[in-house]
Amino acid sequence: MSGANIPVDSSHLSDQAIADMIEQYGGAVDSQFNKKSMMRDFVNVRSVKGTDTILDRRVGRTQLTTLTAGVRPAATATAFGKTSLTIDTVVMARDNRSMLNEFQIDFNARMELGKDHGKELGKLFDESMLIAGIKGAAASAPSGLNGAFGAGTTTLLGSAGDEIDATAFYAAVEAGVVSMQLKDMDTDECVIFVNPTQYAVLLNNDKLIGRDFSMDNGDFASGKFNTVMGVPVVSTNRLPTAAITGHALSTTANGSFYDVTAAEARTEALILHPSALMVGETIPLTSDVYFSKIERQWFIDSLMAYGANFNRPDGSYAIQSIL
Repeated sequence: MSGANIPVDSSHLSDQAIADMIEQYGGAVDSQFNKKSMMRDFVNVRSVKGTDTILDRRVGRTQLTTLTAGVRPAATATAFGKTSLTIDTVVMARDNRSMLNEFQIDFNARMELGKDHGKELGKLFDESMLIAGIKGAAASAPSGLNGAFGAGTTTLLGSAGDEIDATAFYAAVEAGVVSMQLKDMDTDECVIFVNPTQYAVLLNNDKLIGRDFSMDNGDFASGKFNTVMGVPVVSTNRLPTAAITGHALSTTANGSFYDVTAAEARTEALILHPSALMVGETIPLTSDVYFSKIERQWFIDSLMAYGANFNRPDGSYAIQSIL
């Protein structure tokens, strides 16, 4: 009998178990997410279980006193405050494939889908963190904590076009770092996030890199530099550049927190300290591959549930351009 006449169960074309598919696809998602997400290593992500809302306790500043002979020293209670974060949205990347699709038999298809899902989830995660940082930069100081937490800072560049002027833009970033230091923020732990255009502007500032020779801070010929006043600089296209309405994480519980106004979208540089953000996740990045007998197709999913809020407003400093 010819092999062409042998019946084939088309729902089992793959000679690999579904567990192997999940491992191959999920591994590609994880590796690409970790590769593409810069904020994952910057923020402290807390596990949120048994509730959709977590609290972060804020400790007020302790008041010092002095001893006077024969007088009982006064005791002053340290004030406490709190901020909260609600996680109520599951973000998912889904792809569906027919029974006869290459996903069943082609390793590259699983890898490429995994890479794309991981990349998109990583971009959304980073964007969400940076938006929370921009919101923190516009927030007031928490009350009742004896000045332990200060207000965030949102500052405008001096003139229209300063965002593409190497001298003016560097001066604004330098002033931001100094401002953070004056707030007693440890700028060694901070990061300056700029979009690629502003990174290129800073590259043309002679204070950062000598054009004629390489220096420890970078190499003009290689088109890179490392720090401004000792603070690492990261070039990223995850800073919003246009207003955002209906962000994936803006829900009933969170309102429009993750939406971005036109003014906020003009943020050219964002200086962040890790303590500026409060981040939690209920569902870590999870991947699954399964075949639906009802719909007779494969589903390839990656999903996660997370959220962010500002914790220390004074850990955020945003520099915005003028229209």
